Amino acid sequence: MRIGRYVDGMDPRVKLATALCLGPLVWRLAPAGTVVMAVCLGVLAVLAVPRSALGTAALRGNAVFVVLWAAAKCLFDVWGGVSPETAALESTIFGARLLTLILLGLVLAATTSPRRMGAALSYALTPFLGRRAWKAALALALLVHNLPLAWTAGAAIRSAMRRRCPDLPFARKPALFATALLRAVSLTAYDRTMAVAARNLDTPEAWRPVFPHPWRGAPACLLFLSLGAALLWL
Repeated sequence: MRIGRYVDGMDPRVKLATALCLGPLVWRLAPAGTVVMAVCLGVLAVLAVPRSALGTAALRGNAVFVVLWAAAKCLFDVWGGVSPETAALESTIFGARLLTLILLGLVLAATTSPRRMGAALSYALTPFLGRRAWKAALALALLVHNLPLAWTAGAAIRSAMRRRCPDLPFARKPALFATALLRAVSLTAYDRTMAVAARNLDTPEAWRPVFPHPWRGAPACLLFLSLGAALLWL
């Protein structure tokens, strides 16, 4: 728990920069390095995600998502003429890398509020976009804010489908789930718009970067990035 609180208190600029550096690095790691990185980020995710607004449903849902994508890749590779052993190995590596990237995103979203993440992005983009950087910050903040809402709505829809449509054919379930989820998310769009306007978040002044603990956590993140770079040689 102390590790989770420490990550929560880091400067959001440090966490965002670390995530941006680790993303491309993960995709270049060898299988052994990918496993090590996945375990490290998995520990952080288990400590941070369940006590956040995302909840444990985010971990379960993304794990299922990775398994389905890896299985689909394996089937298409076999269909394309790749041997089953090679297809299974490559799909496993692909799934491990995808899982590592998702865990990285979950840790960032669980330990950084949308407002602080938007402020960090505004700080990074101000040299390039000037006063328009706040628009990108607002877009990112809304995206991060919608993640737990989407997970909650998705869990409620799945529960309702199990109770009300137990005999629904499997082929129709994805379309029904997607339609219901889009409707549930769109119905809250007006409320989010009013909340943004009421808090004056649609102005540049609202996203002027203010960080109470400048660059806190930078040494730890540099150490973690060094570990990731060292894994390239595994």
